[in-house]
Amino acid sequence: MEKKSSCNPIVSGADILLVIPPPFFTRMPHIGVAYLSSFLKAKGFKVSVYDLSLKLYNCATDELKEFWQIDLLNKLFVTEAADSVYKNFEQQITRFVEDVLATDIKVIGFSVNIISIFLANRIAMEIKRRDPGRFIIFGGPGTYFKHPRELTESGFVDLYIIGEGELTLSNILISYYSGKNIETAPGILSGNDLGRCQAIPGQTIHNLDTIPPPTFSEFNLGDYNQGNEYKPLPLLLNRGCINRCSYCIDCIMWPKYRSRSPKHIMAEIDYHINKNNTKAFEILDLTCNGNLGQLSKTCGLIIDSGYKFDWVSYAVIRRNMDFALLRKMKQAGCNTLIYGVENGSDRILKKMGKRYTAKEASGVIRTTHKAGIRVNINIIVGFPGETEKDFEDTIDFIRENKDYINEVTNVSGCTLFPEAEIGINSRKYGIVWDEHSEPMLYEDSNGLNRSGRIERVARMVEAISELNLSKSIINKPALAPIMREAR
Repeated sequence: MEKKSSCNPIVSGADILLVIPPPFFTRMPHIGVAYLSSFLKAKGFKVSVYDLSLKLYNCATDELKEFWQIDLLNKLFVTEAADSVYKNFEQQITRFVEDVLATDIKVIGFSVNIISIFLANRIAMEIKRRDPGRFIIFGGPGTYFKHPRELTESGFVDLYIIGEGELTLSNILISYYSGKNIETAPGILSGNDLGRCQAIPGQTIHNLDTIPPPTFSEFNLGDYNQGNEYKPLPLLLNRGCINRCSYCIDCIMWPKYRSRSPKHIMAEIDYHINKNNTKAFEILDLTCNGNLGQLSKTCGLIIDSGYKFDWVSYAVIRRNMDFALLRKMKQAGCNTLIYGVENGSDRILKKMGKRYTAKEASGVIRTTHKAGIRVNINIIVGFPGETEKDFEDTIDFIRENKDYINEVTNVSGCTLFPEAEIGINSRKYGIVWDEHSEPMLYEDSNGLNRSGRIERVARMVEAISELNLSKSIINKPALAPIMREAR
């Protein structure tokens, strides 16, 4: 028997329907779509939002909810995962398509990730097959790089938005409803181009205070994180990252670091506490401590307001994260900081482009713990050139700091993204890789290959377990079926 889920209905007469296809996190609403909706509404457009991912999750059996688990890609390749979701929820997806076609909404936008882009493409195919006149747009992190687009079937998406979406999507809608041709430009890629080129990102908004904060009025907030009293809302203090780590693609998707003013942030917090009865926030910045002055002033405003709520965020190791600031963050409700420490070898940290040593990372971790804030860390093993000694240095680092670390949130083998620094300059990093093959199959100058990296992940997980530390996400992504067959 299908469980009930009361997603907000599709609003007929809207200028655009924004859809969140599965799988996407269901603990809280999609902040990117919420920002798009607020921005478009401020421009005079009527917007409808539908969280199909949440709808399917809340009616899924416990067994089928595995498709929303963070380790899904350890079991299935991205296309296999999307196909499995479609197969198991075909009836509900067909019903969604029929509901969309029953409205007069002409423009449909999907916010996609590297898995959901394939299922969204299948949905777009069904919509286009029955009504070719609907105008379909894909945006989100799943469209930024060409590889996911290369794997989708062409002909069902009219436009891809590349990069930050507010201005680009607004301009597309203005052109569409004015009857003007929409041509390929920075931020806009024709659906027929798919992955044949790496598009230029669109215009970014320099002053983040000019963007209307999300209200989440388009979402039924009670449907998120069902069965749990913890009902956080997502929050952004900044966009981008102050670092340029050599393995990272987030800094490519967000090339410019920009900050909101403390006053603007506080106004949003005030709104959510009073209008949405929010008692917790999850700050989704790549790093909440990129602008220390802004962070300190924001914490001061929270303390002065008298509001009591918890928040958690990602952060970078910075030498000037002193006890006074961390204690102020604690007083402002900071419950947990997740540090991207990544490694315990100074040699590898330098190759990664980190701006700190293992000793400095240890100092920040211990000071954070002393301030009363939970410390979680992420670890990457198998970075190109990592020796056995480097690997043991990372284990020693965790062992020496085990009394100050609450959780090793993520353990991953180093992933090669062709668009990252280590992909663009692979020879510099001693990487041996056929650029026409699967990037996960690369080897480094020490002969460490995918199997060796997975073996180091397993050994790291074993070491963490022996230290009685909590661990959350273990990343060992599955190969594409054709690669498995070839091997």
